[in-house]
Amino acid sequence: MDRTVATGTGYVAQYSPEVAKRYESLETTPDDLLLFFHHVPYTHKLRSGETVIQHIYDSHYYGANRAVALVALWQSLRGRVDQARYDDVHRRLQYQAGHAIVWRDAICNWFARMSSIPDERGRVGHYPNRIEAEEMDLRGYVPFNVTPSEAASGGKAIECPPPHESCTATFHFTGAPGRYDIDVRYFDQSNGVAQFRVYLNNQQIAQWSANDHLPATIPNGDSSTRHRIPAVQLYPGNELRIEGRPDGPEHAALDYVEFIPSNPAWEP
Repeated sequence: MDRTVATGTGYVAQYSPEVAKRYESLETTPDDLLLFFHHVPYTHKLRSGETVIQHIYDSHYYGANRAVALVALWQSLRGRVDQARYDDVHRRLQYQAGHAIVWRDAICNWFARMSSIPDERGRVGHYPNRIEAEEMDLRGYVPFNVTPSEAASGGKAIECPPPHESCTATFHFTGAPGRYDIDVRYFDQSNGVAQFRVYLNNQQIAQWSANDHLPATIPNGDSSTRHRIPAVQLYPGNELRIEGRPDGPEHAALDYVEFIPSNPAWEP
């Protein structure tokens, strides 16, 4: 927004003359306040040497990485904090680390679409370790568009609508053999408690209930969350199957599955 006296809303004039003079000028406004006081193109270079658009991308990836690092930092305190407190904080940090990815992707993809300028590091819109739910072999599940589209990877998710009592989404692992943390991104609404089970080659490896207290009654950015299955040994061709059981308006909606090479220090 242009808030200068010369060409904008004049907002800058409310400050003392010395401060107003600083914010009136594009050259002397600090980078962290630049977009509040000035309207510049996405290609405008900051003092850091980054363009505005690249700073938006980099800062959101940095923030999401920092959220993950907080989980590892807390895990270093295992055994030094009482178990109940450790588990409670760990659960909250894991949730925040996952949610940081939701908003990282939502914001970066929105700006990429609006600016038509790609991330010079090739991250935004490219997720090689991610399997979109709508691309899986679906039984009962059906794809649907999420609104706004940035609230879901690829703008779509899958749901298990009535009259189905359960639905399945199946796919085969195609990555390199190794141990992976499997992140299942799903939507946990406040108007139902859907159930999920995950099978590896027909052997159950996880189950959980969508019973967090998230403030949304539809699949969107506020209800998007994840369940992490840690340190699973995988080989190319392994079959993974997710079974969802809806509960009322909560249709056991799934967004994607992502594979992260396991770091033993991060395992819960």
